[in-house]
Parts: sequence; structure tokens; C-alpha cells
Amino acid sequence: MNAFITFMEQRFIPIANKISSNKYLKSVSTGSMALLSVIMLGAIFTVITSFTWEPYQNFMNATNLGTIFGYIPAFTIDLLAVYMSFSIAYCAADIFGIKAHALSSGFISLVSFLLLTPVNDTLVERVNFLDISYLGAKGVFVAIFVSLLTVKMMGFFVKKNITLKMPDGVPEMVTKSFTALIPAVSIALVFSIVKFLFTLTSYNTATDFIYTILQQPLQSLTGTLPAFLLLILVSNLLWFFGIHGSMTVLPILMPIFLGYLADNSAAVAAGEAIPHAINFGLYDLACLGGSGATIGLVANMFFFSKSNRYKAFSKIVFPSGLFGVNEPVIFGMPLMLNVMLLVPFLLTPLVIVTLGYVLISLGIVTAPIGILGAGSLPPVIHGIVQGSLSFGIYEILATAISMLIYYPFFKVLDNQAVEEELVNKTEEILE
Repeated sequence: MNAFITFMEQRFIPIANKISSNKYLKSVSTGSMALLSVIMLGAIFTVITSFTWEPYQNFMNATNLGTIFGYIPAFTIDLLAVYMSFSIAYCAADIFGIKAHALSSGFISLVSFLLLTPVNDTLVERVNFLDISYLGAKGVFVAIFVSLLTVKMMGFFVKKNITLKMPDGVPEMVTKSFTALIPAVSIALVFSIVKFLFTLTSYNTATDFIYTILQQPLQSLTGTLPAFLLLILVSNLLWFFGIHGSMTVLPILMPIFLGYLADNSAAVAAGEAIPHAINFGLYDLACLGGSGATIGLVANMFFFSKSNRYKAFSKIVFPSGLFGVNEPVIFGMPLMLNVMLLVPFLLTPLVIVTLGYVLISLGIVTAPIGILGAGSLPPVIHGIVQGSLSFGIYEILATAISMLIYYPFFKVLDNQAVEEELVNKTEEILE
């Protein structure tokens, strides 16, 4: 075990730290999380309109509420790439050291993204339109690339001082606008040239090129159960060593799962089956009660503790665990570097996710939509918010499975704590 810990500390953890501190991944993660309110807004109304109970749907149609509520997902999740093109660039500007130009970077990135978006002609003279499919799931990776490239180019112009200089006395906002003019013109010109060059290829557009060459293969790879389980295992292994595993894994999953969310929402709105079962919903399942699916550990502690130590501790960690917060368990119990709990900590998420995926594949459980940011909701409620009551019910079963796996390991620790308390009590009496 000591050799394993040494290997992790010397080889694995430094790599994980580099990934979690990578400026590009951090920009994507931060920019995506900044859109949480937009994503949740669209996802909630997608869920509200998705219930297939016939009387409910008849009511929604008769009152036109279905149409009214349907506008919101159409202008939030269906335009996700548009918002990402601004948000990621805005956040990246701060991370790359040009915070003063964050707003300009965001707008220039948005313009550049729209420049690359294919425009379709209509039969009506002088009327063109943007294909909305490129503004949602299909455009996510384009938005990421455009955002990061925009900020890097903006940083080059700013740091090389290739900007317009305004005289003293000019208002700050006016100065910032003119300062960004040369970078804006140059960056827009670069992306306009890129757009033209792609019209000379078989792909015709940069969006189709990136989607075909990069986004689709990555989605196919990450959308497999083995790859997903491996990422969960890596995340929890890092947590065991006190490293924030989610900060390493989520930046990798974020752009792919956001694309899944847009696809899934569109499918639900069209009354179709969810195409991507592996999504944020299943990731939340792996974190039931927190990383390591420790909902079972804290439940065992709350209901079956014999020692005063764990009885008292459970009053703190059980309520927080219901809402997906388990840092008190990891660092306070501690679970970190606790060899006794390593096996259930790594095994439990893999078991409940695999079983959940199998039940979804068999059609017994409906797949979650994959809403980002719902992981802090308690079991059952989380499933309902994800648009699947059956998934919420499965979370109760997953909690029971977590309790079964953790129970024998916890009881060893609990019995040890009871013995220690008896020894301490005996020593106090003898004194």
C-alpha cells in the first residue's frame, strides 16, 4: 500500500494537478459554469413540458402553456453555443491576464462565432438565416475554439501594445472601446478568412469540419460506459489523496456533456427518446451524497453507529450528504488516505452507475436529461428535476446499494471507535 501511495504522489497526482490548473480547461469549465442559470432555466421548462401523461399534455395544449413554456428552451439550451462563445471568452480573459478587456473579448468572440456559423439562403430575395442546429449542440466545440483563440489573439495585441491610444480626458468606457478596435478588426478578419477557406473544402464550413473531425469522435468515446467509469474512478482516486477530482474530470466532460444536454433537450421537446444516457445526470448518480457515492456511508453512520464519535459526527454529515456535500466526510472523518474505506469509495460509484446504465439500456429506467448543476439535490428530487421519476426511484435503490457496500467497512471503524472510547473511559475511572 505504501508503494501505491508513493506512486500516486510522484506520478499521478502531479499530472492531475497540471490538468486541473490548465488555463484552457479552466477557462472552458469556468465559462460553462457561468451559464448555469441559463442552462437550468431552459432545462426546467424542458422538464415541465416533457411529461407524457395524456391529461397533462391536453391541459398544456388547451391552455397554450406548452407553447409558452416551449419558447424558453428554444432560446436558452437551443442557443447554448452562442452563450458559450461569449461566456468562455469573458472568463478566459481574466484567467489569461487581460481582465480589463474581458467584455470586449466576449463580444469579439461572439461576433467571430457567428461569422463561422453557416448561413442558408431562402427563396425569398435578400433573406438569409442562420441554421439554429449550429447554434446549439453542434456548435459547442466551435464556440470553445473561437473563444480561446479570440482571447489569445486579444492578449497578443494588448501585451504588444498594438492598440489605439486615446488622449487623456476621454471617458474610460470610450477608451476601452477604441482600445479594442484594432484587435477586433484583426480577429474578425482572421475568422472571415477561415470561413472563406473552408468554403473551398469538402466540409464547406468550419463548424462541420470541427463537428465531424473532433466533436463526434470525442462524444462517441466519452459516451461509452468503460470510458465514463474510468473517469469516475480517476476522480475518486484523486479525492482519496485529497485532490479535488471533480476539478480534474469535469473540465474534460463539460463541453461534451453540454452538447449532450442540448441534444437530449431537443429530443425531449420532440417527444423522442433521450439519445445520450451518459450525461451529467449519471455523473450526479456517481456522486450520490458526494464523491464516492458516500450517501451510504453517512446513512450507515446516522442509523447504525454505536460509537459516540460517529453518532455525533453523523448529525453533521448526514444532512449535508443528502445535498451532495461530503467534504466534511472526506477531510473530517477522514476518508482521505483512509485505507479501510478505499475499496468502497472507489467501488460504490462504479456499481450504481453500471447498474443504472443497464436499467436505462433495458428500458426499465428512463434516462435523465443531463442537467448541469442539479447534483446538489437530494435523491428522488434530483431524478424528477432531471426529467425522470423512474431515475429518481432508482436513486433510492442506489442509496441502499451504497449502504450495503459501505456497511462492513464502516462497522470495522465504528467498532474500533467503540473500543477506543471504552479504553479512554476505563483510564479516566482509574485516574
